[in-house]
Amino acid sequence: MIKLSDMISSKSDLEIIKEKEVFFFDLDGTIYLGNKLFNKVIDLIKSLKKRINTRFFFLSNNSSKSTEDYLQKLNGYNLNITIDNIILSQHPVIYYLKEKGYKKVFLMGTTSLKKEFENNGFQLTEEYPEILVLAFDQELTYERLVKASKFLEKDIPYIATHLDDRCPTEDGYIPDAGGFASLLYKTTERMPKVLGKPNKEMLLFKLQELGISSDKAIMFGDRLYTDIKMGKNAGVTACCVLSGETKLDMIKDSENKPDLIIEGVWKILDIL
Repeated sequence: MIKLSDMISSKSDLEIIKEKEVFFFDLDGTIYLGNKLFNKVIDLIKSLKKRINTRFFFLSNNSSKSTEDYLQKLNGYNLNITIDNIILSQHPVIYYLKEKGYKKVFLMGTTSLKKEFENNGFQLTEEYPEILVLAFDQELTYERLVKASKFLEKDIPYIATHLDDRCPTEDGYIPDAGGFASLLYKTTERMPKVLGKPNKEMLLFKLQELGISSDKAIMFGDRLYTDIKMGKNAGVTACCVLSGETKLDMIKDSENKPDLIIEGVWKILDIL
């Protein structure tokens, strides 16, 4: 019988990391938890910056904050990155809306996210929208849930930045967009098209932009049903970290098996 501890990847298994040219990192539960940066992350980023022909990106499904907010937060940890190092679930949504020609949007999102949508040329409206966009709305009210339900009952197009069930914090988990979508489903029997994780395009659009094949990239994340599933679907090496939501017994019973398993991203320094 295989012990759970034996599932953690050995140092020899992790040697494959040296061959990678693109490093994708989830944020919540992978780089930090709540407002606490994990050990050695600053040293890891410094190491990646020194590597020739290496690019790294931070990904998050958490659409409660704008890209600028995330940049300020990450650089508040002294990571010294640029906005080009950030990929958020609202990015493929904004791309999709522009590609499809949508202008008037009913956005279930925070004030911060609404400003980002407005800066991208969208008209946010409470009346006669062309599409409903569900994000991680930490300012959600019952009144707006009612409005969303009425729009969905009229068969309005419906998309979501992501459908994570819960968001990790230092004090435990809080409801995320997946919970909001489930509530609306109970009322309208409709679920949205998802543009963020585990949609493989969240990784592939960046690799195509860089002209780098999937086998040269690696995804680090703590969630099997988003990070790991997305990496596997994109043909990217998927490494599960045990610093967030996923525990070893969950991996054993999951259909979304990672290629590698480590305690946390700080272990990468031992390889690089």
